[in-house]
Amino acid sequence: MDTTSAKQASTKFVVLGLLLGILMSAMDNTIVATAMGSIVADLGSFDKFAWVTASYMVAVMAGMPIYGKLSDMYGRKRFFLFGLIFFLIGSALCGIAQTMNQLIIYRAIQGIGGGALLPIAFTIIFDLFPPEKRGKMSGMFGAVFGLSSVLGPLLGAIITDSISWHWVFYINVPIGALSLFFIIRYYKESLEHRKQKIDWGGAVTLVVSIVCLMFALELGGKTYDWNSIQIIGLFIVFAVFFIAFFIVERKAEEPIISFWMFKNRLFATAQILAFLYGGTFIILAVFIPIFVQAVYGSSATSAGFILTPMMIGSVIGSMIGGIFQTKVSFRNLMLISVIAFFIGMLLLSNMTPDTARVWLTVFMMISGFGVGFNFSLLPA
Repeated sequence: MDTTSAKQASTKFVVLGLLLGILMSAMDNTIVATAMGSIVADLGSFDKFAWVTASYMVAVMAGMPIYGKLSDMYGRKRFFLFGLIFFLIGSALCGIAQTMNQLIIYRAIQGIGGGALLPIAFTIIFDLFPPEKRGKMSGMFGAVFGLSSVLGPLLGAIITDSISWHWVFYINVPIGALSLFFIIRYYKESLEHRKQKIDWGGAVTLVVSIVCLMFALELGGKTYDWNSIQIIGLFIVFAVFFIAFFIVERKAEEPIISFWMFKNRLFATAQILAFLYGGTFIILAVFIPIFVQAVYGSSATSAGFILTPMMIGSVIGSMIGGIFQTKVSFRNLMLISVIAFFIGMLLLSNMTPDTARVWLTVFMMISGFGVGFNFSLLPA
């Protein structure tokens, strides 16, 4: 095999390793969502189950900008491998969790690793391929996200019913091991790196503010009264650190969030919509399976299948948005998206224990269709 052929073969294995890492990370929340009913039934602490997802997401959010800067300074490979190993350690720990508190902590460990996978995978792709091929590779990564949104709920449901919920975490180990092998064996990166300043102040103030807000919303009205000093104190700390975040970002040389981008009203609107859509999508993926298991008395497999219409609807919406984005104005496409999304959420908000399963399926598909436009339109 000549040098060019060997390099092309190595590149294919590197891309495969990256795709496996992204698939594992992207599938994590959806595969866990359909197992949550069984996890709560086994570990108890229903009042804490939202933190299983929240702890992971906060850790990912905090890590992404930091890993991006560190990989520019010291190399992509070492930090992608670090994130992958940390993610696998967290997955293994989640599988052996005996209490809900343990599971929440282990999910945060997972998130610390998961925060490295997505940003570094994309930068590696940009390093490996010329500009004319990057669009094709980004499309392939987008297809992996679509696959994970459909495969995750079904796989999580089948594993939970066939084996146990522990294996929705253990399944990451062989997938991650393959990704590790391909990256270690075939990825040869350039030794040229550039120094950058990491916005530690922005990262710390943002994470502290969000964590305090989440604790206030989670504990308020349950563990403590809304007017208690504990909850008021958490809201005050949130406000102080959130204001501090804005002050730090305005002065930082390389801020986590560049506020000048929000002067463009189209960009600002797109980001707000992306935030609302993304939050809603996660909420539906977490709560609907639990509703199906608790109200309909269905198995985890059945709960997993109930998410399929929403995922199919989102794929259809994403495809329509992608096909027509050069033919129809952004405003008109997003108007269709918002209307479908609003109708779907309005119908879901009026569900009762007497709502027929077939109508729930229809409501999920409408909601998914509305959210799907987000995947092809808003990131741009």
